[in-house]
Amino acid sequence: MPLDEFSNSALTDRAIPADWPPLDGSLLGEARPAAAAFPLHLLPGRWRAWVEAAAPAFGSPDYLAHCLLGGVAAVGSAGILVGVTPSWREPLLLWQALIGGPSSGKSAVFARVRALLAAVKPWQEEEGEEGEASGEGGAAISVLVNAKLDQLRIELYSSVRGVLLWRDELGDWMRSAERPKARPAWLAAWSAGPARIGYAEQERLAVGIAGALTPDRVAGFVDGDSSLAARFLYCWPERGNVPSLAAAEPDDEGMLALMQKIANFAGHRETPGLVPLDAAATRRLEELIGELRARADAADGTEAEWIAKGVPTIVRLAGVLTMMEWAEQSEAEWLPVGAARVEAAHELWSSYYLPHAQSVFDRAGIAGCERAARRVARWLKRLHLDEISREDVRREALSQSVSAERAEDVLARLEAGGVVRLMPLTGSEKGGPRRRRWAVHPQLASARQLRAS
Repeated sequence: MPLDEFSNSALTDRAIPADWPPLDGSLLGEARPAAAAFPLHLLPGRWRAWVEAAAPAFGSPDYLAHCLLGGVAAVGSAGILVGVTPSWREPLLLWQALIGGPSSGKSAVFARVRALLAAVKPWQEEEGEEGEASGEGGAAISVLVNAKLDQLRIELYSSVRGVLLWRDELGDWMRSAERPKARPAWLAAWSAGPARIGYAEQERLAVGIAGALTPDRVAGFVDGDSSLAARFLYCWPERGNVPSLAAAEPDDEGMLALMQKIANFAGHRETPGLVPLDAAATRRLEELIGELRARADAADGTEAEWIAKGVPTIVRLAGVLTMMEWAEQSEAEWLPVGAARVEAAHELWSSYYLPHAQSVFDRAGIAGCERAARRVARWLKRLHLDEISREDVRREALSQSVSAERAEDVLARLEAGGVVRLMPLTGSEKGGPRRRRWAVHPQLASARQLRAS
């Protein structure tokens, strides 16, 4: 287990020396509140059963359920619009960030869902006399890995509904997407709107995104462009159980049939299918608009922007859940988005995605001194030093990125958190200047034994 993954309880369970206070776990990166578990009960029956059957192979259902929603949205993409009013229609596009450390299963889960998407055709007729289904060739959705904006533009020319982009590192995507020439196109892509890329005018730039982000790059991602960061749904689950290699095989063929039914309903991105809200759903959405507006006004920064995007996001999630429910029914030509699905989408947004987003924004919103103090605390935890000086902090731990005065502030924060304490002043034998040093909490030095055990 990497040292950075020790829980605060692992350290504090050991006897604390009487003359040392308890360690402040937030400085060791261990104070993130327990993440909300994905509410699987909100998924329609067969979809939920597939996630429950497939999840043991990955240790946790969160990434899988998160990616499955994105996969269903990608099948419809700009080929299905959720109609709120004649002038307000939302495409089935989701931008998703899967957050976790190395080997947490993010890429493996995406590959699992991508395999299903690759087998879904854009349109399929009933079986003919020879028993073979006829229809257009290719997949329903183009999936590109680590593609740049120009590559997406080329792919969109031949795409039926849109493109799903997977990025191994969303931090790198943010650095390119926030550039002045690229940013308008990406903002348009979230709404499947027209955008100019270079000298080419794209009729409708429909791009869903699913990508990975490591915790140490969360701050850089959110600080990059708040408007872009506010369009993502974040999934940052607790580390799951050890994957089970003996788990039962999920019903992939049944899942593929459900996705194919949705693909058969969807139209071209220039002539999309429409799924309207019914009257009860419209009334419930009106109530949510007021509730979320008040909630956004009470927040600030990127969190306020993220909440402000909550209504269109809930509309899209309600559309995805409705299409999933409809795909399980054989008798209905289509289903409107009902109040129950709007409520389910709101519950998913408020009870799962909101706390995960808040956890992300809290991590990104740490003030400079606090961030530096956490960096030094992790450095001490790694090196197991007994004592340090101000210059050790400034030069070694923070790579001379702060002034001597800021290093003093960092040490004061570490003292307040019980990580270090000032030692009695000492001077040289010749009466030279008295040098200040700080003792390090003994339990940080004991991490070596924790690791070995």
